[in-house]
Amino acid sequence: MRHTSKLLAAVAALSMLGTSLAFAGEITCGSTGGMNRCPLPGADMMKVKVKQVLEGKCAHETGWWADSDGIVVDKGCIAVFKYKAAAAAAPSDGTDAKASAYYDDGCAAGKADKKAGLSMAYERHSGAYDTEVESTYQAGYEKCWMKAKK
Repeated sequence: MRHTSKLLAAVAALSMLGTSLAFAGEITCGSTGGMNRCPLPGADMMKVKVKQVLEGKCAHETGWWADSDGIVVDKGCIAVFKYKAAAAAAPSDGTDAKASAYYDDGCAAGKADKKAGLSMAYERHSGAYDTEVESTYQAGYEKCWMKAKK
């Protein structure tokens, strides 16, 4: 665990300098009914996806989510998650890394909602974005909801 924390700190430091590093892996995380957090510092800034559901329903936002301390699972979700550090944009390229992350989050939520048979309503995830980036989140949500298959 100590080495993982040091590596994540190095990735974060290099990302601030505009250096892109590929950091990826897998983690198995499970809940036996109540909420459980599996440590993965900075998971909320990574691309995290379910690779394989081992047990239960593992819908994003209801069965699992990522926060700054790791991956949180709830309601009996047990899954293998794959994660990848999001590449930081160089300050000179005009890309807003925060907006890109919220667009990707909206996209993931849109895909999950469509797959779950829910209507296109990004507002149900209002706790997942700041009002300053709401339109970016909405754009990602709606585009990916429309492209996703049930």
